[in-house]
Parts: sequence; structure tokens; C-alpha cells
Amino acid sequence: MVLELSQQQMNLLNANLAESIEELHDEVLHTDEREMRQELKAKLQQLQALKRQVAAQLQGHQPTL
Repeated sequence: MVLELSQQQMNLLNANLAESIEELHDEVLHTDEREMRQELKAKLQQLQALKRQVAAQLQGHQPTL
């Protein structure tokens, strides 16, 4: 499935992903249970990969100066 988002929506998505990544990273650091920490790390990696894709899309839409 392909989503078409406006520049404003992409910026908002990027900001939300960054915030979620920061919060999840803190959760990984403060989780004592090893299995839970591994699951959180996997989710964190997924969010980071998605953020990289969004950031690449945003750079592709930036006007050249």
C-alpha cells in the first residue's frame, strides 16, 4: 500500500517518530526483564528504520537552493 502525504503531514510524522523513538529508547534502558527488553529493542529498530525512510522522503522533497 502506498500513502501519499503532504509535506506538512510528512513533517508531523517525522516529529512523532522521533518522539516515539526517544520514549521507547528510554523504556528499553529502564526495563529490567530481558525478554521484554529484547521485544522493545526490536520495535525500536522498526521505528528507526521507518524514520530513516521518512527522512529520506523529506530530503527528496526539499527545494534546491
